Amino acid sequence: MERFCSNCGTEVDETAVFCPTCGHPIDETERPMPAAPAWPDLEDVEDGPDDDGRDREERASEPDRDRRPEPPAASPNDAPTRIEARPPREPERERDPENRSAENRRPATPASSAASDRRRRPAGPQMNLPITAPVTLSGWLIGVGAGIAAIGLIVSLIVTTLNAIDLLLLVALLGVTATVFLSARMPAVPHLRLVTLIVALITFGVALDRVGFRGGGVGELLLFMGSAAAAIGAVLLELGQDQPLGGPQR
Repeated sequence: MERFCSNCGTEVDETAVFCPTCGHPIDETERPMPAAPAWPDLEDVEDGPDDDGRDREERASEPDRDRRPEPPAASPNDAPTRIEARPPREPERERDPENRSAENRRPATPASSAASDRRRRPAGPQMNLPITAPVTLSGWLIGVGAGIAAIGLIVSLIVTTLNAIDLLLLVALLGVTATVFLSARMPAVPHLRLVTLIVALITFGVALDRVGFRGGGVGELLLFMGSAAAAIGAVLLELGQDQPLGGPQR
């Protein structure tokens, strides 16, 4: 008959008194196994346990739903945030086909403005000269004629000997030319029209004498042509027959 130790479960001989492994007496009466801890009945669990019947671990693991996170403490350096409401966007207007065609017909303004800026932009540095251009026929005749006559006198003075009459006429002709083309810088001269007429007629007489009777050269020819043009312009101005360069005004 096989025998086993009631303590460690080792198989022992029939004549053994103690267990060779653990030393437990073989013939000792076996102690009754302690009863298992009391478990709740299934019927009680189905009927509904009390609040204390829930497991502690489940209570600990379940988050606290009622607890709300505490807001962070406001520091003194934090400034209040300003929130501005944006205005509502206006709905885009539906474009009619007529409006679209009108927009397509419009010229490109940036390109045209750029082209106009290029045209207005000067090509180089502008020189502000004090020269004023006459706007009437008599002004051009007097100014250009007096200048040509002065050049003729200078040429004749270089070729021939100096003459006091030629010097006086040269100064007078230069003054008449200045009153026409430098009128903005010249002072007001009393009876300017009468003085211009007298100078032009005297110069024309001197030039006519030299060309017709003495037979002068290039200087005398320039003097004659210039003085004739200046005299014609002065006479037109005195007779009131002067006309603007654009034609007669009605």
